[in-house]
Amino acid sequence: MKIEINRIISSAIVISLLIIIIYLAFFTRMSTYGSKTILDYDPWWFYRHAVEILENNLIPPAWDLLSFYPPGRPNSALHGWSYIMIGYYKIASLFTNISFMDIAKLAPVITVMLSVIPAFFLGRLLSNKWGGLATALFATLTPTLIGVSMAGYCDTDAPVVLLSLITTYAMVLGIKKRTMPFIILAIIIQILFIYTWFFGWYVILFFTLFIPALFVFRIIESMMHERKIAIDINPIWKEVKTIAIPIIIILVSTNIIAYILAAMSGFTIGFSTIIDFILINLGFITRTGSLVNISVAELQTVNILTRDGFFSIADRIGMAPTILTLFVLPLLVLFKLVKKEKINFIEIYLFLWALLTFYMILNGVRFSIQFSTAAAVAAGYVIGNLVKYLKKDVIGITVFGFILFMSIVFVSNSIQIGYSGVGMEVSNNWINALDWLKQNADKDSLIVTWWDPGHIIAGYTGLKVHADGAHCPVGQCIPYNHDIRIQDMGRIFSTNDENEALNILKKYKSLTPEQCQAARDRFGSIVPDYACKPVTDMYVIASSDLIGKYHWMSYFGLGEAKDFFQMDLTNFDQQQVIFNYAGGAVSLVAKGDQLVPVYQGRYIIKEVVYFINGQQKYGNFANATNAIDGLLWVDPSFRLAIFMQPGIKDSIFTRMFFWNGEGLKHFELVYQNPELRIFKVVMSNF
Repeated sequence: MKIEINRIISSAIVISLLIIIIYLAFFTRMSTYGSKTILDYDPWWFYRHAVEILENNLIPPAWDLLSFYPPGRPNSALHGWSYIMIGYYKIASLFTNISFMDIAKLAPVITVMLSVIPAFFLGRLLSNKWGGLATALFATLTPTLIGVSMAGYCDTDAPVVLLSLITTYAMVLGIKKRTMPFIILAIIIQILFIYTWFFGWYVILFFTLFIPALFVFRIIESMMHERKIAIDINPIWKEVKTIAIPIIIILVSTNIIAYILAAMSGFTIGFSTIIDFILINLGFITRTGSLVNISVAELQTVNILTRDGFFSIADRIGMAPTILTLFVLPLLVLFKLVKKEKINFIEIYLFLWALLTFYMILNGVRFSIQFSTAAAVAAGYVIGNLVKYLKKDVIGITVFGFILFMSIVFVSNSIQIGYSGVGMEVSNNWINALDWLKQNADKDSLIVTWWDPGHIIAGYTGLKVHADGAHCPVGQCIPYNHDIRIQDMGRIFSTNDENEALNILKKYKSLTPEQCQAARDRFGSIVPDYACKPVTDMYVIASSDLIGKYHWMSYFGLGEAKDFFQMDLTNFDQQQVIFNYAGGAVSLVAKGDQLVPVYQGRYIIKEVVYFINGQQKYGNFANATNAIDGLLWVDPSFRLAIFMQPGIKDSIFTRMFFWNGEGLKHFELVYQNPELRIFKVVMSNF
């Protein structure tokens, strides 16, 4: 009876702690729920497609007319996340009149809350209930996940974590049970994961790599246990074969189903393509990738041996799971080897999972979600085993006290990150501009700008965009893929020749009959008749965020990177009328009735533009003996100064944003606010 009461109390404690973790997962993400729209860039892609499916009787349109027009592109075949959001909406609609946008904003929060359950069961399966609780805590409150699963951030990161945990758990059950119901369950969940995210193949890939890894590890383990080189590999081979059979069945079955679905509806890409993708991103093979990857900071390598490199990972994953995974897990494995304790095959897979995803994050912090999930499970496994091996003595109390302290700090940091998660929403300036486009632009207009905001523009206005963040490769975007459009847009903005910019835009007004036929030959009947319809108008958006992105626009467009250097006002000497920027690196000094731009206290910047009482003032100091080429533009408030490298001041972007299109003949300013300018292309000049 006493044992039964203790069991009930223990279960009540576990359930209570799980409820607390679920509440924390909710609490840390709700600070952004009050945003007017979907957050950031990519979430708009998934929101827009979910709305399309919902409004089309739950059938995905075959062709996406808004993205990469003309002529558009085949619609994404991976709609798992869209249907999950729609499922949430259908359930909520039974009880309330909540809008789909509100459900889309809540969808990542709900998904992370649900992730607590498979995280707990997977962690418990690997060790015990304490390991399960730790896994649930670390998996759902890791900083890198919080940043991409706030309310309103309906990107695929939240379902990736949920399905990574469920798929791994189902795979382990399939291997352990070795019965068809569990194997079929693993196949179904793996297919769902792939249908939600193309990289969802990684779970079955890692389990496939686990087969030879297990064989090698068992040999090393036997050598250490028996202290001899010559060992009997028959029992090792028997174990490996027993484990490999269900993995191979799941692998082959998943591939067959995926390729059948691909032949029927373009369901997804194959297993071999994912291997290629991983090898390319990890640098094992060289292949020309998308140009945009060159400029993506999240794909740069990380040196873990440096302080900055270590903290760049720890800040994303959390210090507690990072230390437990990178330092304590190897010690625990070594401890078991020394004690001659046979390591469970699941533990070997866990070590492989953590190792592979750790190597992935070193080759680009974009892979932090994958490593954070593995690290959470590894950290839970470590804590569960420490509960098992450490005694309630001074050492044990000290270790668990340190872990408890790190966990409290982890939770505290997570809450702070959640409640500082602002700035991802679309600004009022952007909303006002997009509203203007919705009200004034013809439905067959084409909106042209640098590629990042394309998802927002298409999702909010329903208008066609020249390019977006969907990374449309060769063979998917005909005739102009993502690289071509990036280079074209970069050149349009960075060239000084207005006629050249107009000529580049001409090819996006309409396709030739041959180009249109090439798209039909490639994609067949899914290309609608109106996909090659000429656009009626073109609008070009020059926005303030492109000041910082001009480096890559000029690099891709002209082959030579040029920059705007933005400097905040450091101090102001009122008596001598000297404005110092960037700690005095650049100063604006009063000389008579002029303000003179000075660099490092001794060089005169050739040109300057500033504003007095709303009136623009221009100064030219080319005749100064110590003049350096360039232009300093000073904000009317004098709080910001921007130095333009030579050649920038006459570029199309500069003339559009800083000079409001003054002197341009082919572009008419039709809307402006402090953050962006919208220009209508003078179509009669085509």
